[in-house]
Amino acid sequence: MREVRKLLGMEQALDIQRQAFLAMTRGRTVAAPNSWLRLPGERRGWLKLLAGYEETDGGLSVKVLARFPDNPTGSNLGSLLLLFDPDNGFPLAIMNGVYVTALRTGAGAGLATHVLAPDATRVGLIGTGIVAWHSLVAMRLTNPKLAELKAFSRSPERRNRFTRRAEAELGFASTAVPSVDEAVADVDVVVTATNAPEPVLFPEHIRPGLHVNAMGIRTEISPEAIARCVVIGDGREEAVEDGKFSVALSAGTVVVDEIGPDLGAVLDGVAVPGDPRERITLFDSSGVAIQDVVCARHVWRQAELLGIGTLVDLGLDDSP
Repeated sequence: MREVRKLLGMEQALDIQRQAFLAMTRGRTVAAPNSWLRLPGERRGWLKLLAGYEETDGGLSVKVLARFPDNPTGSNLGSLLLLFDPDNGFPLAIMNGVYVTALRTGAGAGLATHVLAPDATRVGLIGTGIVAWHSLVAMRLTNPKLAELKAFSRSPERRNRFTRRAEAELGFASTAVPSVDEAVADVDVVVTATNAPEPVLFPEHIRPGLHVNAMGIRTEISPEAIARCVVIGDGREEAVEDGKFSVALSAGTVVVDEIGPDLGAVLDGVAVPGDPRERITLFDSSGVAIQDVVCARHVWRQAELLGIGTLVDLGLDDSP
């Protein structure tokens, strides 16, 4: 992971993620539906597979996520990202996907906030893990007016540590708060980045003019709250089949036709319905394969250029 960090930072991620979302909306990508394998029994573990192709740069990759919620905090998610040659299918690189996943997910929050809440100055965080951090970093870069932060997590130690870091490294005026109610009061942007199996954000927490970045597990937003929002998915199919919108759809609080344009379309200039002063927007981050494809391609190219990484003989030569 240390080598990947050297080769891909947030500023670069924001740029290549923007291009990835634009490529999606312009029909220059192909992706398989996100696939899940849930293990039976008490372990509650699962695998998630994301595979995609981006034709402009010829990126072809597969990511496998493994999550075991009962593992210790910080070690409950594993991920591998595999890059292939699009001309012959030969494996080009294998890399740790945990950092890439957090970085590209956070970049999505930054891009969404830039186009949906350009004048925001105050942000409230629910969750203080790796995705919350990278979302905050990205929003700081895309929305330099953001200056105030309130953060809540169930652990006082974690939320206090998070706000101290946000103040020291990002320059936020930061406050750790003991409840969701306090985290979302009087802010312009709310970020949910949790693994909560039950909703943490409800209709009483949202109001006209608010933007929500829903970055965590799909159950973290109540269906009734989603029904009050214009939902902007990272991808329409992913939001409908696998996102927070899908939960509201199953609950009957929304219908498919009510979903808004996806993020790539908004970045490409498509208008979002409603008066910005009155509407509530929600970026539904489900995770789309193309986000990983472009990151893997970038890391591999930089590694080749700088001579970083370990060459492994995979024994794939079938010649006699």
